[in-house]
Amino acid sequence: MKPNDTDRLDAAGAARLLEAGAVASARADGAVDHRVLARTQCGIAAAMFIYISAFLLLFGNQTQEAVSGAASGGYAYANVLLIPFLVLTQLVMGVRDRVRVLRAHRPSLVFTLIGLIPFLALAVLSVFGVSYPWGFNLVAAAAPAVPMVWLGLKSARRADPPATTVAHTEPGRPARIMTASLGLYLGLTGMLAAFNGFALTGLGLITVLIVLLALFSSRWGLPSLGAAWSTREWTAYALSFTLLVTLAVVLARTPWNTPLVGVVGGMLVAAPLVVAAVRGARS
Repeated sequence: MKPNDTDRLDAAGAARLLEAGAVASARADGAVDHRVLARTQCGIAAAMFIYISAFLLLFGNQTQEAVSGAASGGYAYANVLLIPFLVLTQLVMGVRDRVRVLRAHRPSLVFTLIGLIPFLALAVLSVFGVSYPWGFNLVAAAAPAVPMVWLGLKSARRADPPATTVAHTEPGRPARIMTASLGLYLGLTGMLAAFNGFALTGLGLITVLIVLLALFSSRWGLPSLGAAWSTREWTAYALSFTLLVTLAVVLARTPWNTPLVGVVGGMLVAAPLVVAAVRGARS
């Protein structure tokens, strides 16, 4: 049986469909706030640089016995570095949803994957006990971060205001509570890292993080929190992130690995997010 003429898609009809698809794609792209997306990408690049630098300072260019020894704090300090970075990835999901981005741009993914090769190479050298100059740690940390910053700045320079904008209000009560709780959680992580038995308590902290990740689709989840945050809360998280990673390095690689340093450092880590939550409640 031959198909009817009405079932056939002629060249003109195909052209109209392609044109309609192009128009829809342009509208979707016009709704994206590329300036916010560029700032987010630069923030992720900075966090990645800090994370990789700290990880290699802790575990790179050392023997396995030195890293796992009691004096260095052992591999348990990996939790201190991993927790804030995993939290950041969830928070960024909320920002991407707010600016209506469904997937990451392919160049960013390609540059990131290629940039991680030096980091993996140094990790392999450390596992096999091959020493290398300490400056290679900074090079390995910059390799994925610098291209991301370049792409972000390039996108920001070319970006126009979105055709339609989404009004961004002050974080509501659930977001303020979660902001303060997140600050206390990160502060507690840094504080406990200075005490014996952190390997065990670290498992408890990871369990709490798993619960937070399981709530990602609720209003108490981290993506919802990231979508609700303003510049004030993001600045506070950047400070807490940097202070927590710095505290981990200080406790693991210096003689200042004392409970007093851990308690004071944990309070400093928690302070920015707690203050941001309180200021949000008063505004």
